[in-house]
Amino acid sequence: MVNHLKTVISISIFLVILFSCMEVDDKPTFYEGTMNKSLSICLDTSGLGRFFMGSSPILSGVPVNLKNHDYKGFSFNALTDDSGHVFFDSLPNGYYIASVGYDFPFDNELGTSRVTGQKEFYVQEDSAVTDTLVARVSGKPGLKINEIYYMGPPNKIFYFYDQFIELYNASSDTVYLDGMIVCRMGPCTIGADNVTYIFQFPGEPVIGRDHPVAPGQFVVLAQDAIHHVIVQGKDTLVNSIDLTNADWEFVNSQDYADTDNPNVPNLDNIKEGHRLDFMIALGSDVVLIADGSDVDYIDGIDMETIIDVVEYSSSSNNIKDITEELDAGWAGVGAIKYSGQSIERIEPGFDTDNSTIDFIVLDAPTPGYHHKYP
Repeated sequence: MVNHLKTVISISIFLVILFSCMEVDDKPTFYEGTMNKSLSICLDTSGLGRFFMGSSPILSGVPVNLKNHDYKGFSFNALTDDSGHVFFDSLPNGYYIASVGYDFPFDNELGTSRVTGQKEFYVQEDSAVTDTLVARVSGKPGLKINEIYYMGPPNKIFYFYDQFIELYNASSDTVYLDGMIVCRMGPCTIGADNVTYIFQFPGEPVIGRDHPVAPGQFVVLAQDAIHHVIVQGKDTLVNSIDLTNADWEFVNSQDYADTDNPNVPNLDNIKEGHRLDFMIALGSDVVLIADGSDVDYIDGIDMETIIDVVEYSSSSNNIKDITEELDAGWAGVGAIKYSGQSIERIEPGFDTDNSTIDFIVLDAPTPGYHHKYP
């Protein structure tokens, strides 16, 4: 009995020692690889140019945090220099994640907003690694594309005319839709240079005050502002939605068969020769809103007039149609055609200019409200 007890105690001690040695997440007493690796990061602010009337700011004195993936608690902090660079020295081999979060006082109507950015780096070579980290404005106030419903309801007739785009005023001030434009974009090579659809709100751009949106207000833009559950001459779409109470309706006066609910005000097509309603693809597409001061769509939309852009794709392997300065990711990855699914921001107005982070896929659309706050 005594020998058996000794055996059990010995095994227990061995297991304690064994599992204590397997703790690899704690900060190590030594690091594999030499310590002469370095990482130089340039803070890329090109995407912020439209908030500074076209000129990109140099953000100096901004704190950047660098964490090692492999070792818990192993991190560095440093400030960007006068050229927007930050340098980390004496690093061991491994994967790192660099992040920036900084409340930046903008010199325009944005006030103070949070500049954020995050990127992974792999440090292995003896020579210095040089790369960039894209800085974005997170949660900046103003009008946002808050939800896009484009998948169509479950049906047997390939029906997708219940599409809508929902806007949200994320600022503390009233904004005005007068003269603003909503665009569907094709593949862009420089900025927003490929407009395929362009519809406009009535009123004078920028200075008009006839179509206010209060702080915290949702605005639904319906492709067709009808009750889509009951469609004349077609099957009953029990999983569709009623858009008769939409705030606005896309109408193309050059399309004589286009539905026009007389009780809902219109956004009208302004592209010459375009004879389709505002329809967006079920697989991938780009939706853009701008203040309407530039409607010369032939050469694209001026960057400084753009308010918000969202690119979505059901596949993460899709080739991006727009540059990172407009939207760094894709919303809607994994969404299924004719599923009744929709995409919406994780919080009303939350925006990092990376739709992969900002949006989630909903099982059903939520026109006029947020899925967390019905």
